[in-house]
Amino acid sequence: MSLPRLPPFAQIFRPAPEDVEGTEELIDGGSLPTPAGRSSAAFDPSAPPPKPAPRGESLGGLLLSVSSEDVRTKPSYTDCWITNPPDGLRPLASYMTDCGSVLVGTSDDGEIEYNVTPREYAYPDSLNKLVMDVIEEIRESYRSRGGRLDRESVMGTARSILTDRYADLEAISGPGDLDRVVADVCSIAYRHSVGAGIFEVLLTDPHIEDVYIDAPASRNRVHVTMNGISGLNSHIRCRTNLMVEDREVDNLVNILRRESGLRFCRSNPVLETDFKEFDARVTVIGYPMSPNGNALAIRKHSVRPWTLSRLISNGTIDARTAGILSYLVNNRTTILVCGARGAGKSSLLSALMFEFPLSQRILTIEDTIELPGDELRRNGFKIQSMLLDSKPGRDQLSRAEEALRVSLRMGESAIVLGEVRGDEARTLYQSMRAGRAGSAIMGTIHGDSAESVFKRVVYDMGISPEAFMATDVIVTLGTVKDRRTGHLIRKVSEIVSTGAEPGEFVAITDPDTMFDSPVMARALRTSQSGRRQAVKEIRARSMMRAYLAEKGTEDDRFLGPEWIVAANETLALMRPDSSAESALDEFRRRIEEAVG
Repeated sequence: MSLPRLPPFAQIFRPAPEDVEGTEELIDGGSLPTPAGRSSAAFDPSAPPPKPAPRGESLGGLLLSVSSEDVRTKPSYTDCWITNPPDGLRPLASYMTDCGSVLVGTSDDGEIEYNVTPREYAYPDSLNKLVMDVIEEIRESYRSRGGRLDRESVMGTARSILTDRYADLEAISGPGDLDRVVADVCSIAYRHSVGAGIFEVLLTDPHIEDVYIDAPASRNRVHVTMNGISGLNSHIRCRTNLMVEDREVDNLVNILRRESGLRFCRSNPVLETDFKEFDARVTVIGYPMSPNGNALAIRKHSVRPWTLSRLISNGTIDARTAGILSYLVNNRTTILVCGARGAGKSSLLSALMFEFPLSQRILTIEDTIELPGDELRRNGFKIQSMLLDSKPGRDQLSRAEEALRVSLRMGESAIVLGEVRGDEARTLYQSMRAGRAGSAIMGTIHGDSAESVFKRVVYDMGISPEAFMATDVIVTLGTVKDRRTGHLIRKVSEIVSTGAEPGEFVAITDPDTMFDSPVMARALRTSQSGRRQAVKEIRARSMMRAYLAEKGTEDDRFLGPEWIVAANETLALMRPDSSAESALDEFRRRIEEAVG
């Protein structure tokens, strides 16, 4: 919907909650007296937050709302309700985050539940009253004196406000935990004054990949997708115990509008932008496209750089396939990674980029930063990133096509496209056939098989079948259901080379047909080696990455890109007559020297 024009202060701070003395309106239309305060002597800030209260019990410092199905609670200064975990929940995992406690389990109806209890939802009445006072004083301070609104500045203001309240805090927490309580209160005050509220709680959970809210937000639970629960490669879709009020979503929209400078209104009801503080990409749709109010989807970028050894470790790819892909990238082939949304296309593309030789210059083109440019630079790669401007005024495809044309004029380079879409694909294939596209090209594209990608590129994008043959390799990623857990896991399901005729594909992971493919013939010419040498190199690359994956089960740092670079350097220094085993032995020796 078209957002009302807010005064400058309201555009920065979320609106103050209504007076909560007396009663809180019930979901089913009744009313419930707001509970009286309770003693805070038993508060333990280091303990996991307790579960929400059972039906009908009063909670000091929390608003309580009852429906025919659940009990919902929230502190008076927040705009998100939490519900009780369902009876009979079968736990899958429980852990603490910086913001609270999490319980993940399977409910009686077979749905996976993500239950989070932020710290402030377990605070006693006296401490929640103090948090509310701090938030109000922060508002008043910035009304009268102004100032910076970044996290550090606002938390500094909160800390100075608490200076005169240390005696109250000490009475609640005890002297040993005072510093911890002060830090938590300052963080909570920021989160619920100028921060992202409950979205910060979700986005700081390292297991969460996506957050979804359907409209109307106040009548639908928040949903998330998670990884790393009951298996390193698990991909779980969960409903949560969270229901946000509309103004919690509106507050996030205002933050995104302020940071991006983008319009979001009735005539422009789509907002797509990066949420830089949490390294995420947000898409919001509003009225009239979403007739029931604002809906949003948040996709978090990966915190740890993906490598082939990390993908081996979590079961996405096997070591031999990783060795083949490493060999092909090193020999300047064109690779498209396809799959559905959430299949891990960008993760695999990022991992393949670390397989380039350090001498290779790389140009990346993307509309949101997902590729690991900074990490590549830290490891000695020469990389130029090109980010498509997301501000209104020009068509996205024309911007992508222009970026690609510019990249082709910037000298011999490998080109990496975040996603191959439409018009720019025509420019890409024309350049590949004319030999102007540099030494290697990689990108992602939507599709569930090599055949579906061929049909999409040829019939939907208008690329000739002969031009499509400039694609050397297509790697397909998908999600399959684990028989043991029932969870979805990401897997490489197909790796093929284009064949001798348009629409023909050759499986390059099959030893019997590998060297029948045109791409292997070109790779042999590029490397100036024979089949036996190529097999030995692929074997060495596979063994090194498998060794790193094994080491990574004990120490995660061995799954990092610096060890992939070291592996490739070791291989480059080996004599042509050396065996794959001797290359692995030399790599092991280098690791032992490096780590002691």
